[in-house]
Amino acid sequence: MQLCHTPAALSAVFDEPNLIACAGLVPAAVLVDRIGLRDLADEWLTVPGSQGTAGAKVMSLVAGMLAGADSISDMDLLRHGGMDKVFDDVRAPSTLGTFLRGFTFGHVRQLDAIAARALIGLAEVVPGILAGSGGVVMLDVDDTVKPVFGAAKQGAQHGYTHVKGLNAQLATLSTQQAAPVIVATRLRRGAAASAHGAVRLVRDGLTTARRAGVTGQVLVRADSAYYQHAFVTAVTKAGASFSVGARQDSAVRRAIAGIDPESWVRIEYPQAVLDPDTGELVSCAEVAEVPYLAFTSHGSQAVPGRLIVRRVPERNTTKLADAAQEGLFTVWRYHAIFTNNPAPLVQAESQHRGHAIVEQVIADLKAGPLAHLPSGRFQANAAWLVAATIAFNLTRAIGVAAGGKFTRAEAATVRARVLNIPARVSRSGRRQRLHLPQRWPWASQWQALWTTVMTT
Repeated sequence: MQLCHTPAALSAVFDEPNLIACAGLVPAAVLVDRIGLRDLADEWLTVPGSQGTAGAKVMSLVAGMLAGADSISDMDLLRHGGMDKVFDDVRAPSTLGTFLRGFTFGHVRQLDAIAARALIGLAEVVPGILAGSGGVVMLDVDDTVKPVFGAAKQGAQHGYTHVKGLNAQLATLSTQQAAPVIVATRLRRGAAASAHGAVRLVRDGLTTARRAGVTGQVLVRADSAYYQHAFVTAVTKAGASFSVGARQDSAVRRAIAGIDPESWVRIEYPQAVLDPDTGELVSCAEVAEVPYLAFTSHGSQAVPGRLIVRRVPERNTTKLADAAQEGLFTVWRYHAIFTNNPAPLVQAESQHRGHAIVEQVIADLKAGPLAHLPSGRFQANAAWLVAATIAFNLTRAIGVAAGGKFTRAEAATVRARVLNIPARVSRSGRRQRLHLPQRWPWASQWQALWTTVMTT
């Protein structure tokens, strides 16, 4: 590709009053109206100074995030060109910043309730967002540290990653047919333990899942940081199954050592997976299981289940050298899972490895609105995280409504190809028309979104 004219023959000027850069916000705004987000915010939020205007402010925050805003100042992108011809009641960045700084912990919990109800509404309006929820449904819990750099950032601490930041904990819901949506989030101080607050989070997530129409068996997956009695019992009391990475304490190591050598089953991975300890690609492993009683220190409240163990050949040269000195011929590295998943051995192990899908959600958030936690105030950033959750779920619903590969596409892909489409706004006979680019490669999916949202 090359220019049709010389640079000297070209000029650029920002003078088009009827052009908008994100025409996909039009069906998105209709979708938000259909789930009643504005009314929910007006009804539930009691942030000081926002009586009667909370809905408009939440709508502006979410719309800006849908279009790619990752800071408060970026919200000004909602006021360019012909946006005022298509949208009204758009709030200025300074107004939105003041609104966020007015949040307390109680107000953040109110916004959590709004986010849960918004997801329930999306499941009704766009049923495909939870397709397959009558079968096995996966609820994944994980956390991530978002690095921050402001000296006065409340709650910023050095956590387990040794990076100064704030810790975001989230729970996602997915099925075999549907990509993940976020059912619960919490923002914690940077040094918070991974499992801190996980009991409340998983209870909220399971409640939202059931209210959104999930009727199948829910399997809660988490890594070994969540291998705690309180977490596992909270899952079982809520009627769900669990699959949690098991820390290799002395009891787990004894159970592994007692596995019959003949019971190991070889499995081949269709695609090589990255070993988290060595960084090498692993294409095969062996799995076995034994009955296991976990948390015996809790006496009668100990939890029975299955200990599923995956082993791969050791590649650490130091450990291999030590093993050779001891006269050992085969050295393995073991990864244990504690679960009450009734699926067959190989399937249960494979389902647990699917927990890695939550990392894609975290990556999507960090590539979008969670690129920054923009305020110095902790509760303002907590509210920002919840708004980012609403925007993420809306993006997922928009992708499902558009169909095709957008059903499971990353948020950035939906944003670039469906939401951020330029359009010229015209008006004739009291009707507005959006003139979009000819030969847009994803025009058919965009029209499918328009038809689904605007005419049904």
